[in-house]
Amino acid sequence: MSEHKIKENGLGTMVITGLVMVLLFAGFAFFLVAQGQSIPNVEEVHAQARLKNLADLNSDNQKVLTQYRWIDRSKGVVGIPIDRAMDLALAQLQANKPHPAGPVNPPVPPPQATPAPSPYGQKPAGQK
Repeated sequence: MSEHKIKENGLGTMVITGLVMVLLFAGFAFFLVAQGQSIPNVEEVHAQARLKNLADLNSDNQKVLTQYRWIDRSKGVVGIPIDRAMDLALAQLQANKPHPAGPVNPPVPPPQATPAPSPYGQKPAGQK
């Protein structure tokens, strides 16, 4: 009879131990998932840095394209806004009226080389 009670007691202990193990595993898995969501991954950090760099670059380009600025003060070179530069280029191109091209002369072909006369002034034998 005592053996039978030991077997029943051992089975209950195994079931309880198994349930505790499953609960510990589930709790640990939940903890890891919660921690993983709170830690930013490397890709997100790099993406944010790239977006900041792009915004800075676009801001600098916008300043360059829309404002007057000195390029080289010692040489007197000034940068002007792109809209003003396009207006000036358009006015310059409209002021330059097209003119007809002159006649096109084809290249002169080189003279044909003639064979040199025989130094002896004789015809080869066999010719009349």
